[in-house]
Amino acid sequence: MKWKSIIIVIVMLTHFVPNFTFGQDAVFSQFFNTTLYLNPALAGIEDDFTVNMNHRTQWKTLAFPYTTSQMSLIMPYYKSKHIKPYGHVGGMGISAYNDLAGENNSFKTTGINASGAYNLPFDHNLVNQISFGLQIGMINKTIDTSKLQWGEQYDPFVGFNSSIAASETSQFQNRTFVDINAGMFWWHNPVAEKSKTIKSINSGISVSHLNNPDESMLVTSESRLPLLYKYHGGILFNISKHVTISANALVAIQNRTSQQNFGSYVSYITNTLSDGYFKNTIVRLGGWARINDAFIMLMEMETSAFKVAFSYDMNTSTLRYDNRAIGTYEIHLGLKFSEHAQPKSRY
Repeated sequence: MKWKSIIIVIVMLTHFVPNFTFGQDAVFSQFFNTTLYLNPALAGIEDDFTVNMNHRTQWKTLAFPYTTSQMSLIMPYYKSKHIKPYGHVGGMGISAYNDLAGENNSFKTTGINASGAYNLPFDHNLVNQISFGLQIGMINKTIDTSKLQWGEQYDPFVGFNSSIAASETSQFQNRTFVDINAGMFWWHNPVAEKSKTIKSINSGISVSHLNNPDESMLVTSESRLPLLYKYHGGILFNISKHVTISANALVAIQNRTSQQNFGSYVSYITNTLSDGYFKNTIVRLGGWARINDAFIMLMEMETSAFKVAFSYDMNTSTLRYDNRAIGTYEIHLGLKFSEHAQPKSRY
């Protein structure tokens, strides 16, 4: 396939997506650093045992802020360690996330998943390959009604009186259910040649909640979790021997609402004199727009052994008037257990 045809396909995939606002599942600004939360097929692209951790603190100045965390472990699978990396046929992973919301963190969502991915190469040099992923897990939703206040607990003489029992609490229940997700990821990663303008191209799609599980926490009602569709993709360009620049996109659609992220990164590969883990360290600066919601700034450093990143969301919606312009902080720590392999740029 010629470059012109590849670029047209990517543009079409990102263009014909409805323009809505937000989805229902928790999201991360550094979605590229939350591999298994983004797409289970990404369990197939890591060459080494990898651990990723993210923590997101959202709207701290509001009365009831949100905090979301995730952790994932990926173990690659090789036909034979003697033909690494060309024997890389897939990977397996375990991931978990936790989302806290409401007054005194009274509403909690916790999920744990097991993922598996299979790689299908189109050529012997792995220039083009596609990964297929499947993810199965459990989600637990709990609500602590003892931390909530109800109208019938109001005493006209003293105000709120916690000693008055609220009858509504009997209508709530904690819920645990099975969740099934799947995804595909295509990666064009030619043999490293600094003279090439295009360094790599990637494009992926995932679908979450394939079994439409019942997430209702009311005893007398049912609420099916709607499908969540995600598209993510990008192109990485060589600017010079040490500099690359990328164009990336994420579109998530759930129940006729959506989130759209578009942004770019400038990466600089340092030419340090040190050997081992700090050789050819990558330093990144990025800027993103989450349409009708926020502008995101990011700083990142990646070595062959670890990655650290920090991002900050500045609200551009009317919410900025309520939170006194204090946005969202997100931090990332990634660990890679490799034999001093050079860090790779995928975005």
